[in-house]
Amino acid sequence: MPSPAPARAPLSSITLDAATFAVIHQHNADIARQPASLTKLMTAYAAYECVEECGRSWDDDVTIAADDVHAVADDETRMGLVPGETVTLARLLEGLMIVSGNDAALAIARHLDGSQTAFLERMNQHARLLGLRSTWFASVSGITTPHHASSAHDMAVLAACLMNDHPQILAITAQRAFAHGSFSRNNQNGLLDDDGVDGLKTGYTQAAGFCLAATACRAVQGRAHPVRLITVVLGADSRDARDALVREQLAAGFATLADSTADA
Repeated sequence: MPSPAPARAPLSSITLDAATFAVIHQHNADIARQPASLTKLMTAYAAYECVEECGRSWDDDVTIAADDVHAVADDETRMGLVPGETVTLARLLEGLMIVSGNDAALAIARHLDGSQTAFLERMNQHARLLGLRSTWFASVSGITTPHHASSAHDMAVLAACLMNDHPQILAITAQRAFAHGSFSRNNQNGLLDDDGVDGLKTGYTQAAGFCLAATACRAVQGRAHPVRLITVVLGADSRDARDALVREQLAAGFATLADSTADA
């Protein structure tokens, strides 16, 4: 299994075409490192696949166990679940992806596979099937955990697979805010007001730095249909620096496509 660097690795970034997986730009994109809550891209992917393969339903009622709530530390993100309450699996997915609820990740794993350990086996199986060679999941939520690792390249490929195989995820990740009971929080993706941006996932831990997998769909001159790009940045020093770099890389990616079309 890959091991992330012991200290925070140099910043990693990549931009690729979501439809073709063609890489437009990359920098340190294969370095294995802690991916923080971008992990939840696989939590969601594995949940979608499990629902389809195992005859589950997004309307399933899930009774929240005390461990789903109390295992989440005070400094971790949550969706505001309360032990003993019943919520649908679909609602948990929203809390997972809009406000990065670690409690939602734990509840999804327990409901679908009985334990975090079993659900992690599912996540790692999908990682192998998708060819994510720098990835090993040791946490269903993305908290800093020994041996938990991925790369900007793998996260971008995973993001593309999630959107291509389950495009309905974008109706969730485009939402600006989320409320559950007395809990409410804004989506931390500050790029959602940008041209064509409708996802995908933010992340931060001290070990991982500020991380973002963003996607935008825009018209490109000379192309018959809009093009969707994905940019992933891992390990930025601040939220502002992360967002600025993602904006820059998305703009550069679309400009590169436009130039290549003009030259064709």
